[in-house]
Amino acid sequence: MSGTPPSALPRPRLLRLKDGRDYALRPLHAGDTAAVVAFFHSLSPETIRSRYGYLIHDMTPDRAHRLADCDPARELPLGIFERDAGGGERLRAMGRLVHGPDGRSAECAFVVHDDWRRLGMASRLLLHLRAAGRRRGLERLFAQVRRDNRAMLGVFRHHGARLHFRPDADYVEVDIPLLKPKILFDKPLPAPSFSVMATSGKKPFSVVTLIIDLALTAIAFGIFYWLVNSHVPSNDPAMVKLWGGLAAGCMAGVFWLAWQMLKVVFQFQRESRK
Repeated sequence: MSGTPPSALPRPRLLRLKDGRDYALRPLHAGDTAAVVAFFHSLSPETIRSRYGYLIHDMTPDRAHRLADCDPARELPLGIFERDAGGGERLRAMGRLVHGPDGRSAECAFVVHDDWRRLGMASRLLLHLRAAGRRRGLERLFAQVRRDNRAMLGVFRHHGARLHFRPDADYVEVDIPLLKPKILFDKPLPAPSFSVMATSGKKPFSVVTLIIDLALTAIAFGIFYWLVNSHVPSNDPAMVKLWGGLAAGCMAGVFWLAWQMLKVVFQFQRESRK
């Protein structure tokens, strides 16, 4: 990747992980071939099988060179390195994006050393690979994870991936959408050309208007009481007055609300004609 423009690759950065130590996350390059070979040879057979689906018995320098020094337009290899006191680096985790043939998706995969798990390395790699996929204009990332690799499935699930289980397969298909879903009415509507019915400004209080409203409500109460009074199923005058008054009061309250709503609509229509 010697001829790769700097803008095409993520910048190296320091990571403070759960053990309280600092690690370096950066893209791999041709000079990391020996580190990739040493990293692979330090992995347990179970880790290699869970990552690749089968047991790879050897990692040759030529193969490690192809993994570290690849076409940045098609692949993005990332590594998390532990730095020693002498300035040297040891590869502890490795992740990769490989663009699919459709140009809109990419396969993502990562492997963490057995002795450096549960420190958040897989989550950090996934976050940076996902961010790199968005910068590259990809729509989704995908992966295949063995059913028994619960730790890796948990990392994907925690970061919003969709897991698709096939009953006839020993692996799980993982789908990570990168584009934000379109939400109905997610754009502000244009300002209306007419007055808005509900405004935040306070309307002036009018005593005359309040008296008129109370008078009309009292008249409505009297009419409703006259109508329902004869329908109260009781011969006790006190009970007739009680239930007739309660029923008339409820109906008068509805009249008050309807009258206020009618005035608001009438005011709006009158102002919209100006």
